[in-house]
Formats: sequence, structure tokens, C-alpha cells
Amino acid sequence: MEITLIEPKLAQSICQDITADLPEFFGIPEVNKHYVEGMLKCVSFSAKIKEQYIGLLSLEFPYPENANIYWMGVKRAFHRKGVGTALLKTAEAYAFYRSVQSLSVETLSPKENDENYLNTFQFYQKHGFQPLFDLKPTGYDYLMSYMCKHIALKNYTLIDLTHTLNSDTPSWNGTCGFSQEIKLDYKDSKTEPKFRVQQIKMHAGIGTHMDAPAHCIPNGACIDDIHLDQLIAPCIMIDISKQSHELYSLSKSDIVEFELLHGKIPPGCFVIVYTGWDRFWDTPDKYRNNYVFPSVSKEAAKYLLEKQLVGLGIDTLSPDRPQDGFPTHQLLLGAGKYIVENVSNAHLLPAKGFYILALPIKTAKGTEAPMRLLGLQI
Repeated sequence: MEITLIEPKLAQSICQDITADLPEFFGIPEVNKHYVEGMLKCVSFSAKIKEQYIGLLSLEFPYPENANIYWMGVKRAFHRKGVGTALLKTAEAYAFYRSVQSLSVETLSPKENDENYLNTFQFYQKHGFQPLFDLKPTGYDYLMSYMCKHIALKNYTLIDLTHTLNSDTPSWNGTCGFSQEIKLDYKDSKTEPKFRVQQIKMHAGIGTHMDAPAHCIPNGACIDDIHLDQLIAPCIMIDISKQSHELYSLSKSDIVEFELLHGKIPPGCFVIVYTGWDRFWDTPDKYRNNYVFPSVSKEAAKYLLEKQLVGLGIDTLSPDRPQDGFPTHQLLLGAGKYIVENVSNAHLLPAKGFYILALPIKTAKGTEAPMRLLGLQI
């Protein structure tokens, strides 16, 4: 099953198709017409199996910090198969990305004793929506329940994708330049409470870190130029660990195969390539391996750019091997994208359905910066 952000016109067509399939839910023609027309102003997600559209969820944003489920439906043959849950999770992740703090929905009240809509009410309850009040709106013959769910980080599983820095951290030139010196220790502190003060020295491109376009593109964007909208993004993880080896490069066909299994890569995504090379992290010489490690091919980089990704991450020192001429750096950074190197724990991620928080140290005119990289999974 593929969950995809779609254009309003397509949403209208899918809505009409599902409406016709479920007359017990959508039996009032003038109301159905109203909803179809309103979808032109909504953000909609479809559920699709092969070439068949089987579900739709449309969001409206009536207030800056609220998203409302304008319309949702799943074809009868696919009820109770997880389609609605998948749509709801995607919509919630999108709302979180839009900095929305609450998700609301209106459905028929259980007091109306309609078995079909009682199942709908219970579906939303199961997914964390709490009823606020019942109301019979003007022009309605039925009592409606208004429900709400607070969207917060506690609703997400956080996955730390960041390696811990120390003096043995693998690095490009073999010496990471990292040291953490105590400048003032507790025993020497003259204050109460006692303090320990440290000084850190290191290269900018160390550990899990970000390359800004300016890293190899003169006059390109620097670390402090990268907008937050690019640093909080939906994410996919392409796992090539089973076929990967030190001379392996992610190919265009690897990406096409991923899309056949998981759906097309939507625009605005951050893409993580998991090669399995991070298993050598604690053996720096093997991890560095004289610059021989899995990478990303030029053809794959070009294909990902066509997908309008925001950035690329990989669990090696670089998505390029020096002997190949750094084509991925040139292509991605030249297009204004960013690269994250030395990603940790990518094997804990699903293939899709999660977000990343890419948080580099905000250095003025920085071309590289250490960072904290987090995955957020609903």
C-alpha cells in the first residue's frame, strides 16, 4: 500500500468514487457535493494499491495551530485492513511538520445509535481523539460529536541517529581533532554549587555532521543559511545493507526497486542510505578503510535530485569515494541540498512514515557542522 500526498483535483475524483461505494455513510447528495467542492482548499492523502485508489483523507487548517480532518473514507472491501490507520498516521505526521498542535474531527455522535458511525467514533477514540462536546449544527438533523487530539513529541518514538563524539571518533584524515579538556574542575571551583567547565576542540566535519552547499560550492548556502523547513522533513530509509560491500555504490535501480516496494519518493523528503558500514564505527581504521567504503553513484544522485529531496544522509564517512571525483557532493550541494555523513542507528528506522530533525550547530558562514540527528516515528 502506498500513501501519497495528491493534488486537489485527484482528491475530488477519489472522494466521489469512495462516496458511491459507501451510501450508508455518504447518502446525502448535496452534502457530498459540498465536500467535493471543499477539497480544492484541502491537503489530501490517498491510499493506493497498485493502480487502485482505496482510501482518502483530506485536511483543512482553520487555525494556525489546528488541523481538521475535513473528509476521510476507505472503500468497503478494504475496511479493517489498516488503511484508515495508515492515512491517519500520515496526516498526523504532516500536521506535526506544519507545527500544528491539535488535530480535530467531526463525526456522528454515538447518541444517534448508528452502528456504522459508532465504529467511526471508536476508530478515532482508539487513535487518541477525545470527545469535546456534542452539538446539532444549524441545518443538521443529527447530533455531531467534536473530537480532538493533541499533537506532541510524546506521541512519537524518538530514534537517535547520532554517533557519540570522543577522541577515537573515525574521521576523514585519520585524526579527528577532538579533545575535551577540563578548564575548571569541581575541587578548584570557588562557588557553590561547584562547577566543572570544559573546553572542546574539534574539526567541523566530525562525527555525525552536516555538509552545507558552501562546503564545495563557492558562494553556496552556509550552515546558518539553511532554513528550518529543510531541517524538519519527512524521511525515507533505503536499505542496501544486504548487497553492500566496500566498493558498492547505491544505484538508480536500487532506488527504483525501493519505490516499487514502498511507493514513489515524494518531494521534500530527506533520504537516508543505510549500507551497514556503521558496524565498523568502533574500529576507526576499518571504518575509514583508506577511503574505500559504500557510496552513492552519480546516476543515483541525479535520480534523487529529480525527486526534489531536501538532503541526503549515509552511514559512511561520505556518499562519495575520492577516487570517483565526488560527484554526489557536486550534484547535491550544487543544487542547494545538504548532506549528512556518519549517520548512526539507521537500521532502527522503517522504510517510510517518519520524520527527521537535522540540527547542526548554527555556525556563521559554516561549511560543515557537528549535529544531533533524530528520527521521529509515530
